[in-house]
Amino acid sequence: MWLVNPFETAVIHLDGGCTSRAARSDKSDIVKGLDQGADDYITKPFDERELTARVRVALRRTEGENQPKAIQEGPFTLDLESYSILYDTHEVRLTLKEFYIIEAMMNRPNRTFTREDLLQVAWEYDTYTEVRTVDSHIRNLRDKLRKSNFPIEEILVTVWGIGYKWR
Repeated sequence: MWLVNPFETAVIHLDGGCTSRAARSDKSDIVKGLDQGADDYITKPFDERELTARVRVALRRTEGENQPKAIQEGPFTLDLESYSILYDTHEVRLTLKEFYIIEAMMNRPNRTFTREDLLQVAWEYDTYTEVRTVDSHIRNLRDKLRKSNFPIEEILVTVWGIGYKWR
């Protein structure tokens, strides 16, 4: 005898996905639960570890769906899929290190990043990497963006004695 209808009450929502758990294990009940929108169906008795694992799977499936594909900062767009930056109609392809540097700075405009901060972002602070390597990458980045009429001197600013900032 049912006191609660599992198709109406026993659903866990996970950012658009759901897992249904119910005491009924008949194949027609499982099919009904899935047809009513459940992404997964687990019958009682169930192991808590199995339920937890199924929830983790559902979260992994939806993990990337809600992530932004680009960072917009004024007239600039950093494309997170193509590792490029767009300004006006110009697309500039970036190296991975350049991309990591700009991504960190665009996510925190007006924050001054020390060279050590940027080493941590782009290199995960490898002890064999000189701190001035950041300066070389910034210089290359500025040269690359300048060729596309990117107003780099106004946007990527040197904070003397400290590091760099994105305005």
